[in-house]
Amino acid sequence: MKIAFFWTPSFAADILSGILTYDDIEVSLVVSQPDKPVGRKKELTITPVKKIAQEHAIEVQQPIRLKDNTDFETTLRDLELDFIVVVAYGKIIPQSILSIPKHGCINLHGSILPLYRGASPVQSAIADGRCETWLTTMYMNARMDEGDVLKIAKIDVDKDDTSPDIFQKFTRVWPDLLCSTLTDIIAGTLSWTPQEHDQASYCHMIQKIDGEVSFSEENANQIYDKFRAFQPWPWVYTYIGDKKLGLESISFETLPRPLPDRRGVGVAPSPLLGGDREGGLVPWLFLKINKRTYGVVCADKEILLLHQVKPEWKKSMDIVSFVNGNRELFQ
Repeated sequence: MKIAFFWTPSFAADILSGILTYDDIEVSLVVSQPDKPVGRKKELTITPVKKIAQEHAIEVQQPIRLKDNTDFETTLRDLELDFIVVVAYGKIIPQSILSIPKHGCINLHGSILPLYRGASPVQSAIADGRCETWLTTMYMNARMDEGDVLKIAKIDVDKDDTSPDIFQKFTRVWPDLLCSTLTDIIAGTLSWTPQEHDQASYCHMIQKIDGEVSFSEENANQIYDKFRAFQPWPWVYTYIGDKKLGLESISFETLPRPLPDRRGVGVAPSPLLGGDREGGLVPWLFLKINKRTYGVVCADKEILLLHQVKPEWKKSMDIVSFVNGNRELFQ
């Protein structure tokens, strides 16, 4: 069977490599986003999936637009494709392209549809504290993530898994899931299930502000879930006064009560004022846990462990160095 492969993210390169090991599948074309300038020097850098395609002498196209692009549509028609496979491509696929392949366009989505339709299903599931997520293959139609479901595969989310960890798990499951889907469609043995649209939930494209957290308004596990979700971008950060503090390395575990007697320091704008009788715990109280770790009290009185931070006005540093070097921020 002949397919065109519409993918862009870095994890797509690993999945493409896996698909290329299947003798029954011929990848006739790889379609990727245009190369973009990267880094301070703004050097034009090819996408990882384009690099894999070039290594295997597969034609690559990087159209700036898809709508009303007759030359690109002619290229697709001339290939006499069985399928177009799309995941995280980053552009809306118009109906004029969806109708080209003989057996349709197949989308791979990182949730169990109709849950988490949209651009960030993996990050949203982790940020919501879910202990499992799913992979779905589906027929594409003109509406976003509303096509009939073909196959699903369950992926466990461990308590310390980050978004990159889940995408790495995807690379071990996706090739088999996709190839079995395509093979069963060709054989006529695969049925499909319409989505229950009234049960749908949606997630948006991640923005930088999504990484902002507040120790006084959010629970420790909520902040830690965001930390796991928003890697490698935008990470999580908070504000001390009007200064941004990036949280580069943190962890969460429920500490025993009562806490050992530790001297705490409050941080503006919420210095330690009284307490709640449980060791004087109030949000924004910093507690020295050991020689290399401070804990910060969150809204639920649980303690988030801080290891490495990045003040916007300084280089990355361990949390002890940060506290010792910024005493003016603490009371």
